[in-house]
Amino acid sequence: MNSKTIRYIMYTVIIIICLISIVIAVYAQFFMEEPSGNSYENDISAGGNQNLVTSQDVKQSFLDLFTNEFYSNQYTEQVSKLDDTKDIVYTAYSNIQTVDGKYSIDVNIPVINIKGDVPAEYNNISQSVFADKINAIMTNSTVYTVYNLDYTSYINNDILSVGIMATIKEGDNPQRIIVQTYNYNLKTGKGVTIQDILVSRGIEENVVNKKIENTIKKASEDANKMAESGYTVYQRDPNDEMYKLENINTFMKGPNGELYIIFAYGNNNFTSEMDVIEI
Repeated sequence: MNSKTIRYIMYTVIIIICLISIVIAVYAQFFMEEPSGNSYENDISAGGNQNLVTSQDVKQSFLDLFTNEFYSNQYTEQVSKLDDTKDIVYTAYSNIQTVDGKYSIDVNIPVINIKGDVPAEYNNISQSVFADKINAIMTNSTVYTVYNLDYTSYINNDILSVGIMATIKEGDNPQRIIVQTYNYNLKTGKGVTIQDILVSRGIEENVVNKKIENTIKKASEDANKMAESGYTVYQRDPNDEMYKLENINTFMKGPNGELYIIFAYGNNNFTSEMDVIEI
């Protein structure tokens, strides 16, 4: 085969490749459908990309936040503190103790170190929900009890978020996980609602409600399958009013501003089951 024939074949191949590329480009432009609407809203309304981030991934990311520390990349000296020598959130009480036959505790209770009625109310709730329980375990427990408590806290865009999580196992009762969260606007001195956060991020409430609905429905279906296989599971009711956005009080912002919505069923039941949704 001479050089002229080889050049002819090469030119022919190049022309064919170019023609194929043109046909593909024209087809893509005129016949392939573009996704409609906001891609972020489409993703969260569908329950998120389940192939990339599973519900268990989100839950684990949330659990990993509880390191008993306060994180902030913002200047906070302008905040009026109760104690100027300490951080805005700090560990007020820490105790690791085991008494054979009675209890084992590993607790770190935070205090919100800010003057004002709203932070004082948050601290009072922590006292009644968590600190009083520790005292009752150490003084009056009649069954062997294991009690662990950790917290996390962040500031994002002038919003202080604090999360407290307790794990408790009393005698033969199932283990419980209890979660309490607080969200406070450092500029206005007021509590923050979940609607406030959505508005600040330009996210429609119906989109979030749809993601919650899809996530809880999937979790309920999975639990039902496990129950059919003979496992004892916590049964969710997807129609429960607790899943409506206007009834959600347990939520917080994460280190990068992400919103965690937490359904800790152990708050009111003997279960460690928990659904966490990230927005």
